[in-house]
Amino acid sequence: MQLFLNSEHEKAYQLLKNQSFQEALVLFDNLVYLFPEEANLYSDRGVLHIHLKNKNEAIADFDKAVELDKNYGYRYAARAYAKDFFGDTKAALVDYELAIALDPEDAISINNLGLLQEKLGYQKKAKANFERADHIAKMNEAYASLMETEQKPKNSTEDLATNNTIESNATKKTLGSEFVKIFSSRKQFLDFLKFVRKGGKIE
Repeated sequence: MQLFLNSEHEKAYQLLKNQSFQEALVLFDNLVYLFPEEANLYSDRGVLHIHLKNKNEAIADFDKAVELDKNYGYRYAARAYAKDFFGDTKAALVDYELAIALDPEDAISINNLGLLQEKLGYQKKAKANFERADHIAKMNEAYASLMETEQKPKNSTEDLATNNTIESNATKKTLGSEFVKIFSSRKQFLDFLKFVRKGGKIE
């Protein structure tokens, strides 16, 4: 879910979504000037610069987002997308690997890493990553199903301990696991991954 700093940030984001790029850029420039330590602003403006085909500005914004938020895998994945978009696929591979190291359950980054490996001719590695992304989709669906069907009453100390453990694990959200929840079934998610592999893109 997109988190907004304030109403102006939300307005800028909506302008970006509506492809009013120049209006959005004015707002993002002002926001970055006022809040220079907010990684989301640089990341969002970086996406805007991708749409405007501004390579240097886009990479600079994603670099700054990474600098401000080094432990969040999405920052590296976003920069990887930008690098590949502007033709630096080998550098994008490195960023996807960093994203996955921080979030090993990020099925989207794993899938996208596979796409780049496939593009560069590393078919074996690509196949392994596609299989890994599919496996994570299945695991997330199974876990979500378990959480939904968990109906044990909290009567005993053992039950309380079990339920508390499940609730604690449930709070450990990752980009990959949260994305999978958008889809109603594993098949739907796998169909989506296949669509991406055939030329669709995740932005």
